Amino acid sequence: MDRFVIRKDASEKKDKPDEKNDDKAIVSSKVKKRKYQDKHLQYGFIASENDPSLPFCLICAKIFSNESMNPSKLIRHLEANHREQKNNPISYFENLRSNLQSQAKKFKKYVTTSDQAQIASYRIAQLLAKKKKPHAEAEEIVLPALKIAAECMLTNDAVEKFKNIPLSSKTIARRIEDLSDDIELQLNECFNDPSRKWAIQLDESTDISNKAQLLSFLRFVRGGMIVSDYFFCQELKQTTTGEDIFELVDANVKKNHLKWENCVSVCTDGAPAMQGSKKGFVSHVVKKNQSIKIVHCMIHREVLVSKALPSILKDTLNEVVSVVNYIKANALRSRIFAALCEAMDSDYKTLLYHTEVRWLSKGKVLNRFLFMKVEIVSFIDTEEVDFSFLKEDIWWLRVSFLSDIFDKLNDLNLKLQGAQENFITISGKLKGFEEKLRLWSLKVSKSNFGSFPTVDSNPSKIQIKQEIGDTLKSLSESFLKYFPNLDVTEMEWVVNPFAECEAINLEEELEENLIDLRNDLVFKRIFAEKELSEFWTYLNNKFPRLSSKAIELLLPFGSSYLCEHGFSTLTEMKSKSVRDYK
Repeated sequence: MDRFVIRKDASEKKDKPDEKNDDKAIVSSKVKKRKYQDKHLQYGFIASENDPSLPFCLICAKIFSNESMNPSKLIRHLEANHREQKNNPISYFENLRSNLQSQAKKFKKYVTTSDQAQIASYRIAQLLAKKKKPHAEAEEIVLPALKIAAECMLTNDAVEKFKNIPLSSKTIARRIEDLSDDIELQLNECFNDPSRKWAIQLDESTDISNKAQLLSFLRFVRGGMIVSDYFFCQELKQTTTGEDIFELVDANVKKNHLKWENCVSVCTDGAPAMQGSKKGFVSHVVKKNQSIKIVHCMIHREVLVSKALPSILKDTLNEVVSVVNYIKANALRSRIFAALCEAMDSDYKTLLYHTEVRWLSKGKVLNRFLFMKVEIVSFIDTEEVDFSFLKEDIWWLRVSFLSDIFDKLNDLNLKLQGAQENFITISGKLKGFEEKLRLWSLKVSKSNFGSFPTVDSNPSKIQIKQEIGDTLKSLSESFLKYFPNLDVTEMEWVVNPFAECEAINLEEELEENLIDLRNDLVFKRIFAEKELSEFWTYLNNKFPRLSSKAIELLLPFGSSYLCEHGFSTLTEMKSKSVRDYK
């Protein structure tokens, strides 16, 4: 009897039917249901859309049982609950019905078409956010472009569907906020484990609106991988002392249910507010956890090393900057210089400004300056300005060496950048460069300039042999000053646990675990197939303590690169916002 509703008593077995309830179900099924009639509208009722046998009140939007489909009961409801509407003419209820049906159609259309439109809206918002484009571009450029493409390649129905994608500026802003909230929610979920280890990098900078912004990133294990993720970016309302910075960071740590005792490392630049031993941010952090590793951003330190030049080369660099500023600072001179370059069929039409805060600025300025040597000399000859050093061959030889050495420094700087770089990898690259400095110094002492190709191509290179040697010596000494200990030998086992290297400062149990690991051929094959962080998280089940130790050494940031990159993005976005407003 499939067409009957058969209820079974919970106390009885499933294979034993309840005959008494069966009888009731049969009787119930034979009860004739009342049908909705048009005259019921005058009482303020229509048939429910989902079940026409049920009355629906147009005023309070309640659905009643079929037994209520009785004029007397409908009138009673109207008089008891909607006394002020009981004397309204039937046209009043017709209007209510019409409005309800119209809304239902709109809602139905929204439900059936909006899922894909909503997804498209979110994905376009995400794309605009990633490309750092203004919100208005969605409605002003993206949507018209979609319509044009649909008109040319698809049907009219497709054009109508594209029109339904919500892409207003305010909508895109809400979408991006939703995406941001979702990212924050995912981050919070990652820290449900109270024992999860984490590392942090942060930096403070003043944006184009003269507001102090504090930006931070975290590194932790998620999904079997060590990942670096955005933590927060918030304004420092008043002062930017170490205490102010710590209070803001600590508030976000507590908000996300993190624990300072699980923090393995803090990486910042060398500003007193950050690295100050008494009142700096790190001094407050150490009070929370004395075992936290404090890292002074290695890229910032590398930039400080690059300033270790003999006075004569510093003067040469300043003279290069003065020539560039002379040409570029005046609009008329810039146009004349560009016209000269075009007439001389030059690959470039302009020089580059030197910006002290840009890590790669010096190298790029010198390369462009040296490349446009002929154009510069030709232009200056037409100007009434005393740049007599431009006519000295030895001066250009010094510029050549500066270009070569800053090429190498820039190459090192680029190697240190990257979201996945850590303290171990960066230390290794810096150690390698330090050894290269000694090698170059030895070669130059033997009049071998092959490591500096621009200098080596000049027949008069021997004239600045001593200056090159002094520069390399100065850079080496500066490296020792800013990087007193780059030896990461004790951490080599983390980078390659299967190499024959000594595991220094490991407990006996961990040393034995490492020996077992080295002699396991299966894990050796897995090591070759997986990323380093993925490998060590994979070992958590087999060697939990060894895995935890390795991850603890891999987590620390070696630089504040992510923060610097984030500030560049913030500046670009705010600059666009100002332009859009104007």
